[in-house]
Amino acid sequence: MKTTRMLLLLSAIPCVVLLSGCTTEVPPAHVGIKFSADSGVSEKLITPQVVWRGIRDHVYTYPTSLKNATFVRNPTEGDAKKDDSIICSTTEGALLPVDVTVVYHVAPENVVDAFQNFGTEDLDGIQHDIIRWNVVGVMNEVSGTHSIFDLTAKDRQNFGPEAKKLLQPLMLAWGITVDDVYIGEVYPPDDVRRKIEDRIQARNLLELAKVQLQQATVDAKTTITNAERDAETNKLLAQQGQTAIDLERVKLEKMAIERWDGKTPTVGSSIIPFTDIKPK
Repeated sequence: MKTTRMLLLLSAIPCVVLLSGCTTEVPPAHVGIKFSADSGVSEKLITPQVVWRGIRDHVYTYPTSLKNATFVRNPTEGDAKKDDSIICSTTEGALLPVDVTVVYHVAPENVVDAFQNFGTEDLDGIQHDIIRWNVVGVMNEVSGTHSIFDLTAKDRQNFGPEAKKLLQPLMLAWGITVDDVYIGEVYPPDDVRRKIEDRIQARNLLELAKVQLQQATVDAKTTITNAERDAETNKLLAQQGQTAIDLERVKLEKMAIERWDGKTPTVGSSIIPFTDIKPK
């Protein structure tokens, strides 16, 4: 009896091993696609789960979450573990290494296209062989219409949307959806860097001159306004002074009239005071 049990147990072990080898796990944030040597690619997508497969079947998985394809100069940051920056040309013919990151994913509706294009190739191979070389072409198409100073300026991130617009249809044909393109650091040679610094300094001096000119204009206008105000004030004061003199004269004449006794004395040129009449 013991011998029979042992034989049954030993015979069951290969079956367990065989059955365990017929399962594939589709992890979260992935979708699977089954390929059969007999029937080809299944059109039905496999959601995250453990699936059974036949001996002649294979299940391939693709990420549906966002992934980063990073092509940078720093070997500790990129996927290639070496200087993997994108060399971009400018309108002057300069070649500048540029850090570029592409955010992408494989949409479920495009998984069949991705499988037909990539087959069993792993994600690292797809990023380096397909995404990178498309990025090289697109980035040079964008940078080729701009100068060195544009590419090294702080607003170079504006090139990202331009590159994304060109890259999206190229990668969609491979079954990959491009979500964004980020432009990072640019590494110009020393002679180019010096020219850039000289231009920045000249631009800063120009901006400073503009500010000084604007301030001088404001000061001049303020001086003119103050002078006009002072002139108007002096004019009003002069008018007020003349008015005060006239009022004082009228006041004195009124007082003299009030004190007149009715006689017609003459003064000076024999004219009756307060009139132009000479006494007869």
